[in-house]
Amino acid sequence: MAGRVSFRKIERIPGGGYGAVWRAINLATGDEVVMKFPLDTLDMAPGSDDRRRFEREARYQSSLKHPGIMPIIAMNLKREKPFFAMPLAEFSLQDYLSFAPLSEDDAISIIIDVLYALEYAHQQGVLHRDLKPANLLFLDGRWVISDFGLCRHVNSESTTITQANSAIGSIAYMAPEQFDNAHEVTESADIYSMGQILYHCLTGEVPFPRARINKLDIKFRYVVSRCVAEEPGERYQSVAEFRRELELITAPQAELAPPTARANELKAKALDGETESISALLRLLLDSADDEIFIKEFTPSLPQEILTQMAEEYPLEFERMVRTFDEYSEGGHPFAYTDDIADFFARVLTAAKHSRPVRHLSLKRMMIVGASHNRYYVGEVFSREVSQLTAPEDISYVAAILREDPASAMFMAPYLRRYLLPRPVLRALD
Repeated sequence: MAGRVSFRKIERIPGGGYGAVWRAINLATGDEVVMKFPLDTLDMAPGSDDRRRFEREARYQSSLKHPGIMPIIAMNLKREKPFFAMPLAEFSLQDYLSFAPLSEDDAISIIIDVLYALEYAHQQGVLHRDLKPANLLFLDGRWVISDFGLCRHVNSESTTITQANSAIGSIAYMAPEQFDNAHEVTESADIYSMGQILYHCLTGEVPFPRARINKLDIKFRYVVSRCVAEEPGERYQSVAEFRRELELITAPQAELAPPTARANELKAKALDGETESISALLRLLLDSADDEIFIKEFTPSLPQEILTQMAEEYPLEFERMVRTFDEYSEGGHPFAYTDDIADFFARVLTAAKHSRPVRHLSLKRMMIVGASHNRYYVGEVFSREVSQLTAPEDISYVAAILREDPASAMFMAPYLRRYLLPRPVLRALD
């Protein structure tokens, strides 16, 4: 930062996770700020794990430029005792939850705002790994994510700062897999935490030792239960997918086009066990195939349970529905929507166990979308799905489309090589 910025500490305040937080005055402007220092108990020797963690927090957080991320206004990481400074927030979500129970509108508004910021952080490759109400702060009329002390970049090769079998994060909001190996968690760990926070906002109860899903209004039970599923693979696989689902189920009916309102109603009934709603929903999707906005908005929100039932009970109609969405998946899209496309076709791949054409269509679309948008998340999804293929015809198909499309093969190669791959796929990458 240009020029020297001086501060005067006033008093130590609670919070900060692995740091000591002080209220201070910016002597140049007179503004109140927050300064964060490493705890006195930490080893701040050059190159130490503690110092690297502190420096990483400051650098990652300062690199994230989004209205929903707490900005860093000054930092000095070269001092013997480094620090960084941030604006002083009015209060945290933890404080807000203690004032009074939140209305549904307030809860959803807060969570969706935070999800947009988290979606941006994930797009930059940064996982937070310590999301909780105390780290969501109200600043200048908006909610921001703070305290990136336990964050990690998805491309980091470091294994020293978070060792296996060392749990990090706050226990009530922490994904189960963080107890086993915090370094290896994915975006789904942050999604778990946001599901726990959503539960807390809607019920007024800390979700410990677990979220009691039956205490939620029925329209939120599926969303929250999917966020906090024990296995990471059973959760939403992107923040965008979670956010879109939440926006759909909470949008005022007057704001939804008639097919979307009806589709949401049928989806809720199907998830509640009304199996006849599956055929009605599939029929609605096919009858509305020309409505591009509806198909592109609603189809990616279909969960695994419904897709699997559609594929098993109505295979021909299911294939027509998937092909319709595939047509609308051509061309350019925002990054967040390419993630939705990849997640949808990954679920279709799981559902379409007995339909080779649908499986092959899904694999090809994931490859094309990832390569054409240079989208790392889609590369990861495609590679994960390829690594799990067992049918020889599926393996041969992937090898063929990689050979036929060298540009896509070149993009996918680094992601694919992270997995144990079938030999034909490996040969196609050579």
